[in-house]
Amino acid sequence: MLLREFQHIVESVIPFSEAMAGDVIGVHVDSKQSTANHTLICLEITDEVIDEAVAMGCDSILAFHPLIYMPLARVDRAERVGRLVSRLIEADIALLCIHTAFDAFPQGTNALLSERLGLKVVCPLRPLQREGFGMGLVTETSEPIAIEDFVESVRHVCKSPVRYTKPPGGLVHKVAIVAGSGMQFYNDAVASGADTFITADIRYHGYHAATNVIGLIDPGHYEMEQFVPEGIMNALQSRMHGHATLTVSSVVTNPIRHAFRTNSEYSQHHLGSA
Repeated sequence: MLLREFQHIVESVIPFSEAMAGDVIGVHVDSKQSTANHTLICLEITDEVIDEAVAMGCDSILAFHPLIYMPLARVDRAERVGRLVSRLIEADIALLCIHTAFDAFPQGTNALLSERLGLKVVCPLRPLQREGFGMGLVTETSEPIAIEDFVESVRHVCKSPVRYTKPPGGLVHKVAIVAGSGMQFYNDAVASGADTFITADIRYHGYHAATNVIGLIDPGHYEMEQFVPEGIMNALQSRMHGHATLTVSSVVTNPIRHAFRTNSEYSQHHLGSA
């Protein structure tokens, strides 16, 4: 399958026209053969993902996060983007990125997390012209739940430490969700009537601003989006008709590590310093 044919199939399922203005989606790196017979689907490009694609004999990669966010002044191997672009060209592997087009997709980024949290989707947080498409979601729990119990559910699903502030009243029922860096949608979340807003990369003063307004939950950027590659695979698989192979990457691309004490370690630390 030619790369342009593959892109046409992707766009027919996940319309690029619904991506946020200015988002850099589509083909980032073409290849000499310009084919997509075996595509590796990943959250983002790293050296390990390229290694995996080469080992599997893939001729293309479909990534969620863009690799090139702005025009490159130079392809410098000493810099991350330049190095990865160089490696893709050397391996003759094409790169296609879809980012916020999949965020806006009704079965996309936010729907995948909502489903795993057992939330009922009410409507898009910021609707787009195409019916059902939008940035973020407004969802509901089956019944009001204590914030501590809801946060534990988020921690379990996202498999990560969670930072949070309590909603007014301490109960969670109407939840706004924007996976990834979504604080630009904070006012939309408040206007929706949500008592709680789940997003990532929240700054310290953002928590202060939300006090007595809306609860905030931040399970981490990667942690909210980790289900995306499988979701993309499921959305596209039936459209391949045996003409191309799709494989989900097994590489964990999260660059962040967490260090924290268990309750017993914390107690021992304070007993030892008493």
